[in-house]
Amino acid sequence: MLNFKNSLMGEFTENLISLMPRKVALALTLMVILSLNEAVSLLILVPLLGLVGLDVGQGSLGQIDVLVSNFFSFLGLQPTLVLVLILYVVVISVSALLTRYQTLQTSQIQYQFANHLRQRLYNAITNSSWLFFSRMKSSSLAHALTNEIERISTGTGQFLTFIASIMILVVYIIFALELAGLFTGVIFAVGIVILLVLRRRASRSRTSGEDITTTTRDLYYSILQHLDGMKTIKSFGMQDENKKIFKKQSNQVAGNYLQAIRSYADVKLLFDVGTVIVLALMVFILIEVVKLPTASLFLLIYLFVRMIPQFSTVQRAYQYFINMLPAFGNVSSLEEQFLDNSESKEKDNGSVEFKESIKLENVFFSYGDENQFTLDNLNLEIPAGKTIALAGPSGAGKSTVADLVMGLISPDQGKVTVDGKPITPSSVASWRNRIGYVAQETFLFNETIRFNLKLARPDASEDDLKEALKMAAAYDFVSKLPEGMDTVIGDRGVRLSGGERQRLALARALLRKPSLLIMDEATSNLDSDNEKKILKAIDDIHGEITILMIAHRISTIKNADIIHLIDKSEIMESGTWQELSDKGIFWDLPV
Repeated sequence: MLNFKNSLMGEFTENLISLMPRKVALALTLMVILSLNEAVSLLILVPLLGLVGLDVGQGSLGQIDVLVSNFFSFLGLQPTLVLVLILYVVVISVSALLTRYQTLQTSQIQYQFANHLRQRLYNAITNSSWLFFSRMKSSSLAHALTNEIERISTGTGQFLTFIASIMILVVYIIFALELAGLFTGVIFAVGIVILLVLRRRASRSRTSGEDITTTTRDLYYSILQHLDGMKTIKSFGMQDENKKIFKKQSNQVAGNYLQAIRSYADVKLLFDVGTVIVLALMVFILIEVVKLPTASLFLLIYLFVRMIPQFSTVQRAYQYFINMLPAFGNVSSLEEQFLDNSESKEKDNGSVEFKESIKLENVFFSYGDENQFTLDNLNLEIPAGKTIALAGPSGAGKSTVADLVMGLISPDQGKVTVDGKPITPSSVASWRNRIGYVAQETFLFNETIRFNLKLARPDASEDDLKEALKMAAAYDFVSKLPEGMDTVIGDRGVRLSGGERQRLALARALLRKPSLLIMDEATSNLDSDNEKKILKAIDDIHGEITILMIAHRISTIKNADIIHLIDKSEIMESGTWQELSDKGIFWDLPV
């Protein structure tokens, strides 16, 4: 467990320094300067004590007084109360300014590092293979990109605070050793003992951090499920039961956070009480036994009053940092998984031309079970300029064919070719640029219609947008909206009807001016009226664009040039509507 923690700490530190070495170096330099500034402020206190009538000429304090006096003599100045106070104010003011700059620098490192990790993880997710991505819970990814990254951001700030506090603490310890070496050594040793005693409590922070990662991830998953199923929950009258389930999970997350905070508070309490008891004993011995001069005693007490909060800060920052490490481990693990399953980064070998046909030749494909193929020795041809339909029951492999054609997945055996050339990792990006895809579930942002259309082609002109809308039979309803194409359509296009959303999705696909249009059961959730509008729009572009239609209802495929009936992982029959009707094989398909 210790090795696991140390490996994560090393990985975190390496990532942080390699990303912004100059900024980290600057932050550390500022910490050193602030530490030195603390030393200067302490040195100025010595002549100040002398000026108010305390004896500073004995022992180590006297040596420090001589050193400061020589400094004033070197500058040709006579130490007076006003001069020393002014100098003290200047030093503390400079320290405050440096602290402000160091705080801003630290915050910049903190948030830029978190932003870098967020973008890096998102890029890894986006570049991963579709097959691997489809097996992951979207809630786990959303959780890592939001909650876990925020925890890392906070932990990064605590990590830098931890380093800064140690450096300032070192300055105080050096001065205290100079004033009263033996007693400082004893107290420092006692402080170390207290830290070791509390080490077990501090180590619980990592376990607490793991619990927070697990429970918040489960909560994210539950939230998405409950929100997506809200209509069903309400229709079944399950609101109370739903609230009980959510309350239990939410309470668990809150409990884990409170447990972590309780651990921080307990450690701080024990540490503060322990150190103040030691300080009280030290003062008693220095006054009653050692008879330490008043000036030395005051300065020593001042040092330890400043040191104790630094010890506490070091302890607290360390605990927060350790609590964060599981979040960093989770993000790093996810990123590594997606990188290991990324699509090939082979160099694009040029544009893919589609003028003749797309062929699937002796294709076998399985989603994991090598003994059970979703597609079993499939042979299929999609001639250019034709409308090809794939029909059959759910689970027959129709959408898998579309995924193979788009290059989202690769066959276990056999090949997919475009004009005789296989779709390879180096050509798949070029090939996808020639495809327009309309899915069963419409993907729309809570933005304007114009924004959603331009996702497919950012450089599209106003005329291009209007043409695409007209081709998709969507121009009339868009032009009647209050703000036309600048109308915001709501979350997932909720302000539009299902048919209107699908026509927008079709317009977006056509805006790409694709060589191949894939309609993946795009009308299966529509009423007959909206389905007719979509099918008419498709009929209007028949012959201009190669179309691959996937459906399980026969009403959507009547006008296709060739219909392939797929069942049990293979093509059972092929032909035109009339040819297949004459064979009487449509009777068992949905209308």
